[in-house]
Order: sequence, then C-alpha cells, then structure tokens
Amino acid sequence: MSPRRFDSTEDPESPEYRECPEPRECLGSPESPEYPKFPVSPVHPMSNGQGPEKDLLKEKDLRGLAARNACTARNTARPQRFQLLRDLKAVELRHGALDTAELMVTFDEWYRLSKPFLDSQKTHDDYLAAFLAEFGKVRVPTGEGQTITEALTCVSRLSSSKLPVIPDMPDAPESWRRIAALHRELARRAANGIYFLTCRHAAKAFPGLSYQAAYNINLVLAQLGVVEIVHRGDARPNGGRASQFRYLLGDTDPDLDEDEQEVEI
Repeated sequence: MSPRRFDSTEDPESPEYRECPEPRECLGSPESPEYPKFPVSPVHPMSNGQGPEKDLLKEKDLRGLAARNACTARNTARPQRFQLLRDLKAVELRHGALDTAELMVTFDEWYRLSKPFLDSQKTHDDYLAAFLAEFGKVRVPTGEGQTITEALTCVSRLSSSKLPVIPDMPDAPESWRRIAALHRELARRAANGIYFLTCRHAAKAFPGLSYQAAYNINLVLAQLGVVEIVHRGDARPNGGRASQFRYLLGDTDPDLDEDEQEVEI
C-alpha cells in the first residue's frame, strides 16, 4: 500500500506535517498496536492518580485549549484542529504524556463548540479519527519554533572554548560540540528537561553540515552519554518526525558571558 498523507491546508512539506509510512503506524488504524482503546470506567474520566482537585483543574485547562481553538467559521476545521494538537503537545512537554481520556475530553469539547461550522457530510467519528491520527504527527509543539531559533542563535555566538566538553573525548570535532551545545541550550529552555530536536535543525548548528551527518552525530552523543534519546524520530529533512532528548551533562559552563547565555529575538 502506498504511503498516505493526512489532510492539511498547510504546505505538505511543512516541518509540522509528516507522512505516515505504513498504515499500522497511524493511531487511527485498528491494526496499530497503539490504536486507542477507550476505557469504560466508573471513576472520573480524568482520574490519573493525582487526586480529584488536580484532575478537575487539568480538565478545565484542556477544555480551555479546546475552546480557544474551536472553529468560528466554515472551512477552518483542519488548521484549528492541528493548532489544538500543537497546544496539547506543548502541554505534554510541560506535564507529561496525556492519556486517552484526556484527549477525549479535549476533543469532545472542541467538537461541541465547533459543530455549527463543521462539514455536515462528516460525522463525529470522522473528526475523532483525524484528531487522534494527527496527534502523532505533530513535530513542533506550540512555542518550539521560536525556542529552536533562539537556541541556534545563542550557539552560533559561542566561542570554541565555551562549547561543552564531551566526556572521554576532549578533542571531539567542533561539529559534535556545537550540536552538544544546541542540546544544552534547548535543555535550559525546557520546563521538564525534555525537548524536541530534528536532524534538520541540528544541522544548522554547524556550517555545511548535512541533516544525515547531524542525525549520526546525535546518535554518537547518545552513545557517549551527552544526551539521552527519550523518543526516536527519523532522519528525513522534510516531513520527518522530531526526536525527543534529555541533556545529561548539566549546565557545565555556568560562567558564560551574559550576552552568550540568552539572546532575545
């Protein structure tokens, strides 16, 4: 079966969209091991062990995101839905993975508010399938585009002496240390220490570096204990899925000059 591309009003080569290489990888495919199973439970649908007050507060926040991204005009379902998914991915970066019940609460509120402007030829289940399938396609959570730009600008201003020193390899190539510095900058800006990084963006840390070389360097940095790959993406320059990382060396250069620590864009 040939690859399917999910519907989008944006440029299909946008870094926020990717092809689903095989049908079984799509969250919307019943054959997928990740296909959502909607639990039937007598307890509160948002309960995740955090206590009823925190659950209700989180539910309120998710409903707020749904309302903010609800359709207010016809033919806007696709961009509004995908922006909601980007917002949800940003929530995951700050607070951890969302479960199926939390996604369902968010979708149901979005669908309820958007329904007057949705395509009458499509059903609730049609929109739900698109919502769940596209959730796995989000590569750039809300706010991450500016974050990577700021981090790259900061790394470009660092002198060689300010780059991270790779354990057991003090004479590592500068390209490796530049990408390590990019990881460090992204970790500083991540609320929970976990961040997204594509090989396309990593390649921008060093002049003339290809995305495939950057992909390999990230693997080397993981092997050398500089970073941990929390979730592996892929190496395609456009449409590829970003990997999630955790920087392991800590803030090894606390005495950086003030103008090198943070750059406002």
